[in-house]
Amino acid sequence: MERGLISVDRWAEGSQAYFLTHLHADHTRGLTSAWSRGPLFCSRLSAKLLPSKFPGFDLSLLRVLDVGAWHSLSLLSPSSAADTLVRVMPLDAHHCPGAVMYLFSGHFGSLLYTGDFRWETTSEKANRSRDMLVKALNGSRVNALYLDNTYCNPSYSFPSRRDAAQQVVDIIASHPKHHVIIGIDTLGKEDLLVHIARVLKIKRVQHKGKESGKEHVRVVRAEASVEVNDLIDSTRKGRKCGTVGVSGVYMSRASASRRRRRGAKIMEDISAD
Repeated sequence: MERGLISVDRWAEGSQAYFLTHLHADHTRGLTSAWSRGPLFCSRLSAKLLPSKFPGFDLSLLRVLDVGAWHSLSLLSPSSAADTLVRVMPLDAHHCPGAVMYLFSGHFGSLLYTGDFRWETTSEKANRSRDMLVKALNGSRVNALYLDNTYCNPSYSFPSRRDAAQQVVDIIASHPKHHVIIGIDTLGKEDLLVHIARVLKIKRVQHKGKESGKEHVRVVRAEASVEVNDLIDSTRKGRKCGTVGVSGVYMSRASASRRRRRGAKIMEDISAD
């Protein structure tokens, strides 16, 4: 694909169309509320969440793409000035709410940009994305692959999301006298919180952070549109399980030291049970 046509998770000048894989901070560096360089294409859920991360964003620049469907773009070739047709299909990346991979197709062949993704052979979500990809390729091959390979090494062996969620539930259930605080970022642990709430039959809660850019998280499940109410830290109300923004844990050296001492004491208490 020629330079000057499309950028994915890159927000510098010089492209005609910009694509967002997901809203984690390391993929939105350079994207601001004052964005005006061109249309921004993203998944439907990312489009819903984007204004909360970038207040005042010009929504007329958003272009919503439905997962599993082909979308056509008419662009201008920088080298020949001729019209160029590019087709794109978003695929669920199984990473965080709204996260997608992009399959591009055009005169350059097929190009797959994964962004951050999770590929589990036991995951129905990942299997659906795989089937969509195979069907979209229709017997052809991916000619260019832009692969996130952060953990693509046999030394990394992670449990499935289902197994990890069950481990968390087991730990909480086995310590009924303890408050459990779950560190959360703006996006990523929503399915875990919903799973905990449903299995343990407790109210879903979340912490309202006051740090700049770390406003309260609006938790939305893409498939069921389940919204978790914005509540204060549950430990203050005597509930069993609460959440706190990860950024709020390390405010200063003194604060971090106090928290480490508290954490060590909690672990001692748990070990004593």
